[in-house]
Amino acid sequence: MKRGWMGGLVLGLALGLALSGCGDDESDGDSVGNGTVRFTTWGEEYIEQEIPAAPPAEEGLVDGWTVKYSKFLIVFKDITVSGGGTEAARMTGSKLFDMHAAGEKDITSFEVPAKAWTSTSFVVGPADDTTQLGEGATQQDLEAMKAGGYSIHVKGSASKNGVTKTFDWQFKTKTLYRDCKAEVDGKEVHGVVVPQGGEDTVELTIHGDHFFYDDLEAATAERRFDAIACADANGDGEVTLEELEQATLLPDANATDEACKNRPVYRPGSQPVNNLRAFVTALSRTVGHYRGEGECISEKME
Repeated sequence: MKRGWMGGLVLGLALGLALSGCGDDESDGDSVGNGTVRFTTWGEEYIEQEIPAAPPAEEGLVDGWTVKYSKFLIVFKDITVSGGGTEAARMTGSKLFDMHAAGEKDITSFEVPAKAWTSTSFVVGPADDTTQLGEGATQQDLEAMKAGGYSIHVKGSASKNGVTKTFDWQFKTKTLYRDCKAEVDGKEVHGVVVPQGGEDTVELTIHGDHFFYDDLEAATAERRFDAIACADANGDGEVTLEELEQATLLPDANATDEACKNRPVYRPGSQPVNNLRAFVTALSRTVGHYRGEGECISEKME
């Protein structure tokens, strides 16, 4: 499956369903009866299996590393369907998933007036007392996410030439993904189109390769791991967020390892980022996509 660049980066339960403002005079199109919009999520092969080592022309890490996730926890909340100033539906509460578990996972569904609703948004935010368990996640995962106030927790390993580095990173970020759009049957569709008596299924796709991009804004960004591996200051084989915080975006001219000495500069674009921890934290706000390769505008909330 082709995976596009991060796109849309703009920094600046029983699970209840709150169905509000279901008027049909302000959204796009005329409503005739109701239909269903169903939201699912999937982490693709990059999270379920691996991100392979690959040359620049292919889809993988260009510096020879292979990354495998063993955990990819993420919390969804505030999924909203609206259009023309009318809110058709909003998810209350939140739900935790482990995207490393195989397959597409159900988040929630709404019955709404059948028509085009041109504005869809969702939030990836910290777990709280409203958070319910989704597929793949355990009660222990949920308690840890709530206790830490985490929205994303990724754990895995990277290997190259017989060397393995592990990582176990938690993020407390809260990110709004809004104005989502994607190509459907050859046409660009904003939001959802709900058929009368039928269903529009929307996949909120999570792109696990984004954590390894070397540029926060350029479409020419490539996936790399050398800089992260070089940040393992104590040489214990685990790269922590604290170690990443001490690593600059520049190669280390004094390094004895040639890969660390000659690695490319990491480019933050216009973002106020000056170390690798801040860099991967910024990348954590770009993992959400819409219907596969579709995009949303990503806004920092916390």
